[in-house]
Amino acid sequence: MPKRLDDLYHSFFKQQDLNELKLSVEENHKILIDHLSKDDRKTILRIIDALQMICNYQTKASFTQGFKLGFELTTELQTYDSRSAEKDSQNCGNSFMPMKAEKNEEEN
Repeated sequence: MPKRLDDLYHSFFKQQDLNELKLSVEENHKILIDHLSKDDRKTILRIIDALQMICNYQTKASFTQGFKLGFELTTELQTYDSRSAEKDSQNCGNSFMPMKAEKNEEEN
């Protein structure tokens, strides 16, 4: 199942246009690199790569959770019994006492 969810993710995922944000990151990255040593530059690149990986994992996890929720809702709708829902809606205005307690009170 994880392979299929990965395939679905890759077929439905659409990259968002975040050009302004990307340009801002690149400009700030260039400014920062000009003021850092070689070791510090490598550290910054590692941080950027790690943040990108976190975003990728989070995006895929969100897709998977959304897909599972959609599947559960579809399954629930397929087994939906309209008669029981109608019965529930008719009793909606009644008190929350169990039916036995209500009958006992009516008899008294």
